[in-house]
Amino acid sequence: MTRSIFSAVAALTLMAGGTAGAAEGFEPRYNLAGSLGGELFAPPDQPGWAGALAVTRIHVEKVTGDDGRKLTEPIPGGVVPLPGAPAALYPSYAGNHATIDGTGTFTRSDLVLGYLTTDRYAGGRLAFVFDLPYARKQQSIVGSASTPALQWNPAVPAATQAAVQGQFSAQYQGAVAADGATATGELSGMGDVELQAGWLYVGDKVRVLAGGSVILPTGKYDSGPAPDIGSGHYTTLRPTLQLGYLPVPEVALAAKLSLGLNSRNHANQLRSGNWAGLELAAGYKTALGVVGLHAIHLSQYQDDDNNPLGASRFRSTNAGAFFTTRIAPIDAVVTVQYIATTASRNAKAGSFTQVRLIKLW
Repeated sequence: MTRSIFSAVAALTLMAGGTAGAAEGFEPRYNLAGSLGGELFAPPDQPGWAGALAVTRIHVEKVTGDDGRKLTEPIPGGVVPLPGAPAALYPSYAGNHATIDGTGTFTRSDLVLGYLTTDRYAGGRLAFVFDLPYARKQQSIVGSASTPALQWNPAVPAATQAAVQGQFSAQYQGAVAADGATATGELSGMGDVELQAGWLYVGDKVRVLAGGSVILPTGKYDSGPAPDIGSGHYTTLRPTLQLGYLPVPEVALAAKLSLGLNSRNHANQLRSGNWAGLELAAGYKTALGVVGLHAIHLSQYQDDDNNPLGASRFRSTNAGAFFTTRIAPIDAVVTVQYIATTASRNAKAGSFTQVRLIKLW
C-alpha cells in the first residue's frame, strides 16, 4: 500500500524541486525585476571601466499552472493490496489532484564590471560586461489533496474496511506532505555567471544597444527536489536589442527585445523551450531625478523537451515603477524599482524590488 501511494504522488516531487517545469523550475534566466530605468537619459558613454552593484529581492507568492491559478498535479488511482486476501477483494481508489502551494524569497546581489572602448565603430562604442551573482533562496513547497475513499467489495467486513481506510488516509497524506518537505529548504551561494558584449550608440535623441550574453552553469545545482541557486547544467545564449528615444529632453521612451536560446540540461536531459521577452519603459526627468513606469512580458515560444510535466510553456507579465537619481558625493547613479506579476502561467508569480548603483571611472 505504501508503495502504491508514493507512486501516485511522485509527480509532486518532479514539480517541486525544479527538476522539471517551465523554463527550468518555473523561472527563466532573465531579470524580471527589469533593467530599464532612468539611466536611459544618460547611458554610460564614457570610455573606460564602469562598475555596478544590484540587489534584487523577490517574493514568490505562488506557482501557477496552465490556467494561471495555483499549480495542480494529477495523482493516479490504484488499488491497495490486502495481505492474505485474493486480488478480487483489494479496494481501489480513484485518481485525484494535488494543489501545490509554492512560496519563498530570493535575494540576489550582482557585482558587475564593464568596459567601454575608446574607439568608436559606426558611431558607437563596444561594451563588455562580466556579471557575478551571489544569492540566497528560501523555498517552501506544500502539496494538499483530499484522501479518496476506497471502493470495496461488499464481501469485505465493515470493520476491515474502516481499519484499512484509516491507514490508507494516514499514509496518503503523509506521502503528500513528505514530497513537499523534500523540496523545502534554504541555501545560499554563487549563481550562474553572465558574460555580455554589445555595441552602444548614444545620440542626442536616440540610444541603441545591440548585443548578447552567454549565461554559464556556474551556480550550485542538483537534479533532486531540493532548492538550487543555479538554474541547471545548461547554457543560455541571450541576444538583445534595446532602443531608447527622447522626444523632448524631459521624456524618455525605451523598448528592449530579448531571446533566450537554451541548450539541454545535462543533469536531467531536459531542454527548456526557447523564449522571447519584451520590456517597455517610460521616464520623466524632474529636478530630483527620473520617475517612470515599466513593464515586462516574457513567454516561451517553444515547448519543453523531455519534461515530465509536458509542454509547460512559461508566460509572465509584470508591471511597476522606478526612480533614478544621482548621488553627487560619490558621483554615481542609483535606481530603485518595483514590479509585480499581473498574470502568469507555468511560472513563479510575485513581486520584485531592485536597487542598483552604477559608477564610472
